[in-house]
Amino acid sequence: MKKYNLSKIMKRAWELVKKAGMTISSGLKKAWEEAKTMKEKFQKSAKILKPGYDETCCSDSAYLYFSLWQKYGKSRIYINDYKRRALAFIDKETKQITEYDLQGVSRKEYETVVKDFLEKYEF
Repeated sequence: MKKYNLSKIMKRAWELVKKAGMTISSGLKKAWEEAKTMKEKFQKSAKILKPGYDETCCSDSAYLYFSLWQKYGKSRIYINDYKRRALAFIDKETKQITEYDLQGVSRKEYETVVKDFLEKYEF
């Protein structure tokens, strides 16, 4: 379950009440909506479950892994399978995806997981 910073939500609601002239009820609704749609900041690594799998019963092969690489003035996020084989990378500056061989991962699973990653994280 995702945890929210309730203090920030309440402060944002009061800010909306004072500056935008909203009621406290509408300010709270707006503050909660903003908190729920806010993207997480991508740090160093992440793993995202492939579609059709359940978190409780799956092994490492049910995930795709995302890891940050920075060298030679370049910054990339590599997409790996459970054996840590590179499937693709995302250039952080241009947000362009360069694919390698998908190596046993179906195109549909790959595209769904990458879409989920881009929706969930900000980098």
